[in-house]
Amino acid sequence: MQISRRTLLGALITSTMLGTSAMASGDEPITLVLPYSAGGPTDGITRYLADELTGILGRTFLVENKPGANGIIAAQYVATTRAPQTTLLVGGTGPISLNTMLRKNLPFKLADFQPVSLVANGPMAVTVPASAGIESFEQFVEQGQGKPLRFGTFGPGSLSQLYGALLSNEFGFDLVEVSYKTTAEEVKDILGGQVDFTVSSPFGVIGQIKAGEMKMLAVARPERMEQLPDVPTFAELGHPEMTASFWTGIFAPAAMDTELVGQINVALTQIIDKPETKEVFGKIGQFGIGGPVEVLSKQLEEDQAKWGSVIEQRGIVLN
Repeated sequence: MQISRRTLLGALITSTMLGTSAMASGDEPITLVLPYSAGGPTDGITRYLADELTGILGRTFLVENKPGANGIIAAQYVATTRAPQTTLLVGGTGPISLNTMLRKNLPFKLADFQPVSLVANGPMAVTVPASAGIESFEQFVEQGQGKPLRFGTFGPGSLSQLYGALLSNEFGFDLVEVSYKTTAEEVKDILGGQVDFTVSSPFGVIGQIKAGEMKMLAVARPERMEQLPDVPTFAELGHPEMTASFWTGIFAPAAMDTELVGQINVALTQIIDKPETKEVFGKIGQFGIGGPVEVLSKQLEEDQAKWGSVIEQRGIVLN
């Protein structure tokens, strides 16, 4: 007889809650430390997860925003906390994975954390201005080879810059990087013809896509997006190696009790499996992942293989 994932998760949560008093109601709250400001999309996801965790585990989960220094402030806070049993980090591609590869003088190291759960990811997408008259990625490659292409990024060491390097390696593009602080600034220059293309979250430009002002040529995820069913994936176009995403995960200090980590992991996967969660994530272009802690460990390994080689090849180092 097969046991469903949802049934198994429910049984695991029941057993872990009965087997220890660590999750008993009234215990000290657990704080999710977020490296971004309040009000943003990741803040919304984190507060949703905190509420759901509180309901499932019977212990209060709080959110504390510690933005700044590309996530270093929040990560250092969690890595060096004197309360490792009540502190978690909401990390991701930039704050944890890329920082530990790009920066040699970080006040923390990857070994200071243990993975709890890979929460969600969102794909990269290649987008051009509609005024360029490009109708397909194949046409974009054909027209883009042999001349400099102005490419919008979010600065040195950003995922968009590294993905641009992958595109350059794969298709022989000669890229001229133009850095932006916000998607709005980048979109303005794309529509004005100052930038030839961009790599960013599909939901950062979905308004311009639906208005016919921009054209999305390919999305870097295994399957097409429900919200953009006409946009092919790189895998469909014969380039599965171009599949990549920016992701969000939850990390614990290395000293957190592993049984507690397991309880939180199981609860998070139960939350991520809920249809309501899919709707919450979908509004900002995120796709729920969940699963055991090893899923997040594997993501870190994949990042090291994909982005580590690009960083080494390009000699990218940040202070």
